[in-house]
Amino acid sequence: MTNPFRLSRRHLVAPAAVLAAATALAGCSSSSGTEATVSASSTPAAAQDVVFAIKEDPTCLDPQQTSMTTSLNIGRQLTDSLLDQDPATGDIVPWLASDWSVNDDATAYTFTLRDGVTFSDGTPLTSEVVAENFDAIMALGSSASLASAYLAGYTGTDVTSETEFTVNFSAPNVQFAQGATTMSLGILSADTVAASAEDRCQSVVGTGPFVLDSYTVNDSVKIVKRDGYDWGSELRGHTGEAYLDSVTFPIITEASVRTGGLESGEYDLIQDVPYIDESRFSGDAFHLYAAANPGVPNSFVINTTHGLMGDEAVRQAITKSLDRDQINVLTGSASGQAPTSVLTSSTPGYTDLGDTLAYDPEGAAALLEADGWTLGSDGIYQKDGQTLTFTVTAFYAQDVLEAAQMQLADNGIDMQINMVSAGDFFGAIASGDYDALGAGLTRTDPDVLRVLLSVDSASRWGIVDDPELESLLQEQAATVDTDARQAIVDQIQQLVAEKAYVIPTLETVQLHASSANVEGLTFDSAARINLYDAMVVG
Repeated sequence: MTNPFRLSRRHLVAPAAVLAAATALAGCSSSSGTEATVSASSTPAAAQDVVFAIKEDPTCLDPQQTSMTTSLNIGRQLTDSLLDQDPATGDIVPWLASDWSVNDDATAYTFTLRDGVTFSDGTPLTSEVVAENFDAIMALGSSASLASAYLAGYTGTDVTSETEFTVNFSAPNVQFAQGATTMSLGILSADTVAASAEDRCQSVVGTGPFVLDSYTVNDSVKIVKRDGYDWGSELRGHTGEAYLDSVTFPIITEASVRTGGLESGEYDLIQDVPYIDESRFSGDAFHLYAAANPGVPNSFVINTTHGLMGDEAVRQAITKSLDRDQINVLTGSASGQAPTSVLTSSTPGYTDLGDTLAYDPEGAAALLEADGWTLGSDGIYQKDGQTLTFTVTAFYAQDVLEAAQMQLADNGIDMQINMVSAGDFFGAIASGDYDALGAGLTRTDPDVLRVLLSVDSASRWGIVDDPELESLLQEQAATVDTDARQAIVDQIQQLVAEKAYVIPTLETVQLHASSANVEGLTFDSAARINLYDAMVVG
């Protein structure tokens, strides 16, 4: 059977826009399952060891502490979650939990763990360990910014037996079920949870189909098959242990070295194929895979307390000066697309705001002139001796930033690009010393906007003082009725786009390639890689 993630006809796989899935009650989410990821006619090769070149050091392997795609792509192989989400339908289904239910106001979620699950250190998965995980996440605070955001309002976990427990919240938390499908809330062993945050970044023990063998900073990561694994979710293409015996991830920062290494046979798989190189891997000798990122697209995430970013007219002029269709062309993408909202079109709850985000240079000029700005001799707007300039801090997607920079300069706005390491990027977030961040945030729930913008979020990247927005963000998180929640989410997207708190630039995809003898690479609902069904054929 075919792999739905393979770009055989230049198509993308996107999580279904099923907002109801995030608030589904136990027992009402059924899944049709996923298609077999390896052809029935394929013959497994004798050697099941692959080399998967990645673009950067993962920095931290603890999925509860990181939001980096590279880190999470590795962490998913080591860690299972209580629930899983079907990328094709949005349905939430059992995984480590065999059953679950939620009370009427979404303040209490009760789970039953499946029998026989153990961590790779041999210890059993119990309700007490799950409770320790959630308590530890809250204790980590900003170090576990995404995970703690998914546990908003957490008051504790009541353990009623070794396999039954209830997670409690002080206010309705309708997004928690979807959060429980993510790696951010993946379950780690008791010893891992008890370790320091720094030690956890270097080594984690989970219940996943692979085990960490080694991690050498700025060199490589190696994982090996977990013997006896037999508790994958119903969305997997097979049962039992993973097919691959080992996966080595050399850290290869130069894209040209990764693509050349795949063509020469040095690597079996590579991460992040540049858009301009897609055609190189579209023939029979390779498989090209893609999955659309749900959540907030590549954007300028604004700090309204810094520099000129507190001026609404300036922010609106920036967004009107961006030709997003042209950015897509300039980056050479056959798979990306122009964003039409502050959520990607593959995100549950997405609302089309294409008119609001339309390219309108005349409108931008009118806004700036009404705000007292005049074009200087260098073609950049000035006001009271000040140049209209701002800086975007980022650690990836430089090509997108450069395309935007060129367009803004053509429209009288000077944009500086501050490319930094991932560590310095998150350091800037912690200090608040930035005009804007060049980033997106992946999640298959519109609550991602609360995570990004709310004053009480540990992952607050966009610094905004807007009581109306804050009220709406909290209201959607507490609204159980699906239609009512969608109406609030619509308002949030409109407000964020109109006031340019988030300025989208490009909807991106996770784009990877493998040699033709590697089959079965899939993605989860958040476009993270899953190697459980992957196999070397021969």
